[in-house]
Amino acid sequence: MRRWTLGLLTALVLAGPAAAAPFQPCVVYTEAGKFDKSFNEMAYAGVTAFQAGGGATVKEFEPSSPADYVPRMEAAVQAGCSDIVVIGFRFAEDLATVAPRHPSVHFSIIDGVVEGTNVASILFAENEGAYLAGVAAALASKTAHVGFIGGMPVPVIRRFQAGFTQGVRDTRPDAQVSVAMLSDSPKGFADPFAGSEAARDLLASGVDVVFPAAGASGLGALDAMSAAGRLGIGVDSNQDYLYPGHVLTSMVKRLDRAVKTIFETGSAGGFRPGLTRLGLREGGVDVTITPYNRTLWTADVEAAVKKAREDILAGRIKVGDEAASPS
Repeated sequence: MRRWTLGLLTALVLAGPAAAAPFQPCVVYTEAGKFDKSFNEMAYAGVTAFQAGGGATVKEFEPSSPADYVPRMEAAVQAGCSDIVVIGFRFAEDLATVAPRHPSVHFSIIDGVVEGTNVASILFAENEGAYLAGVAAALASKTAHVGFIGGMPVPVIRRFQAGFTQGVRDTRPDAQVSVAMLSDSPKGFADPFAGSEAARDLLASGVDVVFPAAGASGLGALDAMSAAGRLGIGVDSNQDYLYPGHVLTSMVKRLDRAVKTIFETGSAGGFRPGLTRLGLREGGVDVTITPYNRTLWTADVEAAVKKAREDILAGRIKVGDEAASPS
């Protein structure tokens, strides 16, 4: 943990001029809210960890819809926020408009890239974590047929898909990977019913392990897999507890650590714009073994995932980050 934090501090922040205004950390979630059991909730965990460690109280803003992104960011500025973290790639276009209006405010965007002297862009190597999930899925599958469900075909979801597919096929070349995308719009991340229906379709085709990277929609997929007595894979936050014995693992993205570190370094008056990528080496992604899924991790699965992690870190495995369009 100490090593990860020091590494992220180096990656995210270099000493720089202090902000013109007093330090006031703020976060703007997506409309899914901070208790979505997934992406936003991991960011919220970072907020609470920062405050629990003696940091300043973080002001939180929850838009009601994408149309509310700009008003919420502007409200954060008007509330005196000096360091604002926005959660998700969907903020990118609006942030590119808002950030230049407030050059003295430090903005950080998770999962998106925005140019600007006052914007830090934080990406995760989802493909590396998803590769490990693919290794586990390949060995846990009894049908040699696994599935991937994406919220929408955007770069971050393609990274999940690419890593997962490569992990499956490197582990079990005979395995089939079926892919479903829920929507061409952001609603694909907020429709548990659609996630459930996609999982049922995959089940009907012989899939027995499904990895949904679809925000709140993925909760529907996990529910459908559990109801069928099959396996799902959690995403973003640790979702093993939701369906004990039916969540093989969760591919976590450590937004909590990233958000906490952004605020810690902001409080010290340091900020560096530009792009930072957090993968296995930085502790930004990983898969989980918990009491809720421990019995699903056979010795073979655990050994294979451990070796895959070591091979990625050593450079013996190069994980691709682009996936072909689903058929």
